[in-house]
Amino acid sequence: MLKRLLPVLLLAACATSENVSERQTGPLRDTEAPDPSPLAGYAIPAGQCGMILWTRTGADIVPIFRSLDVIDATMTIDGETLPLRLLFQEGELRLGMRSQQVFQTLPDVDPEVTVEARLRWGQSFPSGSYIQGGTLALSGEDGWTRIVPVAGIAGCKA
Repeated sequence: MLKRLLPVLLLAACATSENVSERQTGPLRDTEAPDPSPLAGYAIPAGQCGMILWTRTGADIVPIFRSLDVIDATMTIDGETLPLRLLFQEGELRLGMRSQQVFQTLPDVDPEVTVEARLRWGQSFPSGSYIQGGTLALSGEDGWTRIVPVAGIAGCKA
């Protein structure tokens, strides 16, 4: 009797393990968190100070975040450019910018997105500083969160 049941049990075990594998990879493929997109324009205008943060996509360095004069920022998410306003900042100060900053989309902008920057300042240079690393944590009003590793540069342009 055991000899007859053994092939059936093995077949059932294989079928079950495939289903478990599919269930485990499904949520990793289907995410609700949108992707940051490259910024179309990211230069710091003359007479202003600002910060540009980038991330890596494969071998490419992609600028994804720009703040100007500490208060305003821009980020493109899923192809849509979102204006952001500074809500809070703390941490080490350089060029009027802190190492931890929280931005949020303007009240009339949909969707509502919060962006938290946690940065590690790098070497300073005349009228600027490198940002050696950090993260941008993007959060949406419906509960999604995406954390993106970043590096960048902050400076003032004459």
